[in-house]
Amino acid sequence: MANAKIVNTPSQAIPQYGSVHTQVTIGATAGALIGGLTLSGNTTHVLFQFTGANARVTFDGSNPTTIRGFIYSDGSTAYLTRNMALVAKAIRDDSTDVVVELQELNFL
Repeated sequence: MANAKIVNTPSQAIPQYGSVHTQVTIGATAGALIGGLTLSGNTTHVLFQFTGANARVTFDGSNPTTIRGFIYSDGSTAYLTRNMALVAKAIRDDSTDVVVELQELNFL
């Protein structure tokens, strides 16, 4: 089946066994959205929640700035494939650091 691994909704992925809930702080310097986290080899998706302030995120490996990148408002969530999560970079949108809650997921 050609489309057997297409995930249509977050309900088709579950927390990755053995991975722990992680927090990453996004500051004034652009960096990897997953911080220094090394994803498990079985992780297929990552669930993010942005808390405390707004962040800007790029998905092509380039650095976001305070005027470039997709805005994720305080409290918003993102559900990314493994490949997108690995190249995503983030920066805070204003003067307040953003805490990003992360959970590795696995395709169900």
